[in-house]
Amino acid sequence: MHELKPEMKELILKLDVESLTPTQVRLIKSVTGLLTHVLAADEESEYFEMSSELMKKVAEAIKHADFANNNKKMNYGNQAVEFAIDFINESLDQNKIHNLDN
Repeated sequence: MHELKPEMKELILKLDVESLTPTQVRLIKSVTGLLTHVLAADEESEYFEMSSELMKKVAEAIKHADFANNNKKMNYGNQAVEFAIDFINESLDQNKIHNLDN
């Protein structure tokens, strides 16, 4: 059976970053680069290390969201990351992570 290969060699994403800070834009670039690296990794160590870095950068991005920055007294950034990690752990424990790609 032939392996299906995408015809596309690059994906160009356009994002409206007008309302984002330079830090938020850098985080988007970093997360996108790391995600691409994880998806294309062919070595186990690279796959696991880049996956860890990706998750840390996503957590950093969540902490730099406008909502978290505007409500620092409540430490929403950390709370949102903790909530997300708990949800992911619960989903993994219950085997509820599904492929949503149609």
